[in-house]
Amino acid sequence: MRAFKAAFTLFILCFSLFILSTSDSLSVEDTLEEYWMGIYSGDRRIGYSYNSIKTLKGITEVKELTKLKIDLLGKENEVETQASYKLEGYKILSFNFEMKSGSMDLKARGVREGDILKITMDTVSGTTERSLSVQKELILPSLLPKWLIENKFSIGDSFEILLFEPLSVLMGMDGSISTHRIEGKELVDIPSGRFDTHKIYSNFMGTQSTSWMTAEGEIVKQEFPPGLIAIKESKEDILSKKNSSFDIVEKTSIPTNVKLDNARKLKYLKIKLGGIDTAQGFDIQDGYRQYLDGQILQIKSKDYNPKKSPYTLPYNAPEYLELLKAEFLIQSDDKEIVSITNKILDGETDPRNAASKINKWIYKNLKKSATVSLPNAKDVLKTKVGDCNEHAVLFSAMSRAAGIPTKTVLGAMYYEGRFYYHAWNEVYIGQWVAVDSTYGQLPADATHIKLIEGDIAKSGEILKVVGKINIEILDAT
Repeated sequence: MRAFKAAFTLFILCFSLFILSTSDSLSVEDTLEEYWMGIYSGDRRIGYSYNSIKTLKGITEVKELTKLKIDLLGKENEVETQASYKLEGYKILSFNFEMKSGSMDLKARGVREGDILKITMDTVSGTTERSLSVQKELILPSLLPKWLIENKFSIGDSFEILLFEPLSVLMGMDGSISTHRIEGKELVDIPSGRFDTHKIYSNFMGTQSTSWMTAEGEIVKQEFPPGLIAIKESKEDILSKKNSSFDIVEKTSIPTNVKLDNARKLKYLKIKLGGIDTAQGFDIQDGYRQYLDGQILQIKSKDYNPKKSPYTLPYNAPEYLELLKAEFLIQSDDKEIVSITNKILDGETDPRNAASKINKWIYKNLKKSATVSLPNAKDVLKTKVGDCNEHAVLFSAMSRAAGIPTKTVLGAMYYEGRFYYHAWNEVYIGQWVAVDSTYGQLPADATHIKLIEGDIAKSGEILKVVGKINIEILDAT
């Protein structure tokens, strides 16, 4: 499919939680505050957020609701998240979270036990558990402005804060570091009124946003990629309007200068990468497929057919053993995933042949369909539906179950005149080779531009380049 949509939808949902109440402290008793914000793309409202905070007998209850209408490849998706938290001060004691989109219904809950937050997630394939060590308290995004007020910020101050955001935690992250700088004062005019505010620049998951906050700690306006704005509105205004759909795929795609023919067959691509610092925090230069010199990137798609197998499955050398382990959403040790993988391999011990068999099975058996979901290998195996994210996590799980070191790769891929964000894999079969089970490719064609590698938990990092990167094609063969 043409878009790595999970990260972008996650991003919008995360930022829609940066709203707050108006009291001066969480210690104020018997208070109930409610807040509404509309989320817009241009003059079209694509969704809204609701937040309430209630404090009683030293316990704070926070409730959050976000609704968005997302268009994925011509298919409209109503996405809704609900969350509730119980806190003692800023300390999270427990939470419940639910995300709905079409037939997808994800539920998660967490309970604090000492310095451990025990998390359980329920999806179509059953229950998945993880434990999150909390050595430093995680702040809810919706309480961040209140935290700033209590810390008596001044113009020019900067803060680094570890946030708790359920979707990112369920993707395997341990917390999202955010930085915030108090830039200055500004008068803001929006339909609901005129407000004296502090302008705050924030960096969350590698992406910049701007918020306007009153002296009482009320966010009245926000701007965040890709070209979205959230503004304070009344409950009546929110509920009286219908949401328009937001084409997240086209909005985040990257134009280029040349139209390529037979892109899926290309073995060589030379491009100029602009708009980003290619030396900071990316995995662009790997020395085996991608070769970076300044802003010039050459990609060489090489097949690998050794006369002799480089190792016999399972891989057992120490160098890449970390890339064989099961993860929260890549459950390579799940008995059903192991069973179907063994059936597909049918005794195959050559890693190149095994990777090829898994790739072909996923390409043939998964229905290609744009979805808004949290990609989970067990779910994908059960439903056999998904786009590039679902293909990539299931391939990772099955390939690792076979004993092949496997990475998840996040980047961009050429399709019909533009580059779209995409997810695929790399396998170590004597050398690293790119494989794209969405298109049944081993090796993947040269228009696959890797930006980030590792696992699905790193998907939020792709947001660093959204709206910034530009690609100029210099040569393609």
